[in-house]
Amino acid sequence: MANFFNSSKVKEGTQREIFESKYNSSIMNILLVVVFSFVNVVLLAVNSNTYFLFSAFIPYFLADYGMYFCGMYPEEYYYDMSEMVFSDKSTLIITFAIAIAILLFYLLCWFLAKKKKVGWLIAALVLFVIDTLAMFAIAGISADLIVDIVFHIWVIVSLVNGIVNYNKLKNLPEEAMEIVMTEGEEQPYFEQTQGNSDVLRMADSEVKERILLEAETPGYHIVYRRVKKTNELVVNGMVYDEYEALVEFPHTLTAVVNGHKIEVKYDETSHMYIFFDGEQLAKKIRII
Repeated sequence: MANFFNSSKVKEGTQREIFESKYNSSIMNILLVVVFSFVNVVLLAVNSNTYFLFSAFIPYFLADYGMYFCGMYPEEYYYDMSEMVFSDKSTLIITFAIAIAILLFYLLCWFLAKKKKVGWLIAALVLFVIDTLAMFAIAGISADLIVDIVFHIWVIVSLVNGIVNYNKLKNLPEEAMEIVMTEGEEQPYFEQTQGNSDVLRMADSEVKERILLEAETPGYHIVYRRVKKTNELVVNGMVYDEYEALVEFPHTLTAVVNGHKIEVKYDETSHMYIFFDGEQLAKKIRII
């Protein structure tokens, strides 16, 4: 709707930012799966007849299994099974615990994939493929499942696209900072990129890191992190400045990206700051 009323103003970005945006959109689907699956399990536990799409199959099936075989459904569910012996309530606890554990693992995958640890995105993809195969094996293929099948295929394709865009982002040459315009877009105000800071390297997403401070502003994801004995200023997945020291003293890391000045400061009072064109985006005291 916003694009309809502002047809002359559309989003611009570098090729790197476009790949980054597509990657972020893909991993957001993991979070949606977690949220809707958890809601469905809760609704099942309270005997609600409501069911939301965008849900994983296995956690819901496990919860349903525990509810049914422990006699937790209304009596009419068992009208022709008068001699059925219900399982102990420990079965219900176990099935629900496994269902929640699976959802927590999906949540962990989302959290770490968000930090560009693509191995966790691959793990989420593998788990969701298993979820899809389990759905076919247990529930089969029927008209009632068409929407669920389409959703599962869509999520799998989305996660595969996330991995593809991560690889495109990782393999993008450092000098590839050209502006990729969409039809009808206005030219960005920073047409000239003279004075921009040089990119030192692409941030290694697989290395063990400690995020000291982080901030977001439209088009820019800024991270101040420590890798081994080096503090790095990372903007949109690229390292622009660094400070190497075994024992840290007050310092400032600076970058100019697309005409914007980005600063990270660590002062003598152990406070850390992130500034974007002079505006403070984040502040935190560092304990250790």
